[in-house]
Amino acid sequence: MRRTAGFTLIELLVVIAIIGVLVGLLLPAVQKVREAANRLRCVNNLKQLGVAVHAYHDASNFLPISYNPWHGKSGAGWILHSLPFLEQQNLYRQFEVGFNGAFFSYAGINHPSCRAAAKTQLPILQCPSDESVRQLSTQQFQWSGIPVALTSYKGVIGDTRMGGSRSIHPGTEPDRHWTTGNNGLFYRSTYLEPIRLDDIIDGTSNTFMIGEDIPEHNYHSMAYYANGDYASCHAPLNYMPDPPTPTQWWNVMSFRSRHPGGANFCLADGSVRYISQTINYSTYRALSTKAGGESVSVP
Repeated sequence: MRRTAGFTLIELLVVIAIIGVLVGLLLPAVQKVREAANRLRCVNNLKQLGVAVHAYHDASNFLPISYNPWHGKSGAGWILHSLPFLEQQNLYRQFEVGFNGAFFSYAGINHPSCRAAAKTQLPILQCPSDESVRQLSTQQFQWSGIPVALTSYKGVIGDTRMGGSRSIHPGTEPDRHWTTGNNGLFYRSTYLEPIRLDDIIDGTSNTFMIGEDIPEHNYHSMAYYANGDYASCHAPLNYMPDPPTPTQWWNVMSFRSRHPGGANFCLADGSVRYISQTINYSTYRALSTKAGGESVSVP
């Protein structure tokens, strides 16, 4: 009788073990390559946003402005006003009915005719390393129960101590996010004091303009809304409670990312830099202000 060639059980187990070892060795390398690609795409997103902000400034002589949803205003944010400079003219026109009227009277961008536009997700506003930003949310502040698109990228208000003494973090006080006089570039009431690049006395190459956030950690993340497109550097970079506490806005309206060890920021000159979460806390806060007079530079 002829014997049939084949693997013995021991040989099969050895082969499986070898394959397992190879997969274990290759998987981290694949993940590193994927993250490197994601980080590059994130940098490109921020660069395009920076170009759009500068183009808006060239056209208007000030940075894109935001209208808070109170005091009879529309709630339209700086990202919304930047859309024509991001080749999103059609989406911008869908919001035009919401450029006037009071947000809390179902006018402004809270107008029912704006609901479809409010759900429009743009890849340029989404960090590819973060899954949470790619989900429509019904939990955003002032948008409860209404599905809206989110953004990974927030304008920098400075180092304002959000919520004042409610926050566990220090920061510049008083908290002026309700009014004017913040020491950064973007917040929800800049229509009251449009900011120009000339106002950045500390230098555009040493001032944060736009940074990363994770919507899972912050329910102020509606993409086109004046109360969802800015954050503060009062909290240390990559402050991420476990489990997340997205409703504690006084602590979590800050910057963070899914990139290992840090986050990307677009500076006021339009360049993009990766900032390590180990950055000196005082330096980090100083880089968020436009005219603080600090002698710091981006590490």
